[in-house]
Amino acid sequence: MMVVLTTGVILSPGGMVVSHPSSTLSQSRLAQAEPAPEFAEAILGQWFSPSALGGEPLTFIFTEAGILHFIITLPRGRTVSQEFGYEITSGSPNAIDLMLPNGETVATIAQITESGELLFQIEGTQPGLPRPTEFDENVARFERVSSSTELPARLVEANVLDALIDISRAQRTHYLEFREFADSLEPLNSDPVPLDTDDYRIELEVSQTTPESVRITATPKREELRSFTSGVFMVANERGLEVSLVGICRSDEPEMTPPAMPIPPDTPEGTVTCAPGSHLMER
Repeated sequence: MMVVLTTGVILSPGGMVVSHPSSTLSQSRLAQAEPAPEFAEAILGQWFSPSALGGEPLTFIFTEAGILHFIITLPRGRTVSQEFGYEITSGSPNAIDLMLPNGETVATIAQITESGELLFQIEGTQPGLPRPTEFDENVARFERVSSSTELPARLVEANVLDALIDISRAQRTHYLEFREFADSLEPLNSDPVPLDTDDYRIELEVSQTTPESVRITATPKREELRSFTSGVFMVANERGLEVSLVGICRSDEPEMTPPAMPIPPDTPEGTVTCAPGSHLMER
């Protein structure tokens, strides 16, 4: 159900390693070799294959900054993305080096055919293996979706929602240990989360009112994005013991101002209430 990107071994959603014996694909089906600058420009944008990932769909977005967004859809319909760096070297086919988050490199090949189809060798590639010299019969075939190099809004929103979930959980853990919320990420024992990106700015605000709480907001920088507010609360149960609750609210429409602080329930069994114009997110 996942793609192991940090090792360079690409898995299908079912968990099977995508690796098959190679057989040569006729090179006559390829376009003439393009100079690296021309190919590097032609590959920019969004590409889709319905079966590139072990028979499952896969989307690539190549950006001018040398970033490849690798986008898959999980079984329940949730779409997730992973960033790779990439470098192109001229050839026939063109050589592409994918830089993984852990610093390793996967050497592969790609080419755009005369019909505009992108051929990209995924199967059988992983760090440490030589670069393929030819495409095999299982080469991934992508059709161009658009020339846009921006992540779709739904993916950007999903990524910032994941960040808010991680920070909110870390705040709960921090409070249980230190009996207070953190007003920055530094005290939190969690994976680093960028607070200021091209798409969103994340901010934390601790309240000392009763019940104690922390507000975590995600303010968009693009007009087509929706805003988020996460509230982490300590609510007393019937025995007077504090229980932590989290409610993340997303604006119903694209909005440059985050929703107001959610309202906690009177008891831990209740439901967090979002401000008008926003609704509670469930993950």
